Amino acid sequence: MATYSVTIPIAGHVVLEVEASSEKEAIDKGMQEATIEHIGEWDCLNQFNSGNVCYCPTPWEAEAELQDDDEAG
Repeated sequence: MATYSVTIPIAGHVVLEVEASSEKEAIDKGMQEATIEHIGEWDCLNQFNSGNVCYCPTPWEAEAELQDDDEAG
């Protein structure tokens, strides 16, 4: 029997909380602070895309949702 080194593409997303003054800043900080421990979900894929079909799971783009606003009322 042969031995193989296998590379499998993965797609998924990380979830973490950051303090920021805007959604853009939050996403920028998240991109810098994300580590493997923050992975919320991931899938193994045979390929990311074929022609105009994308097999990656959603979310498609980085997003930030306000959880708490200490400066609001």
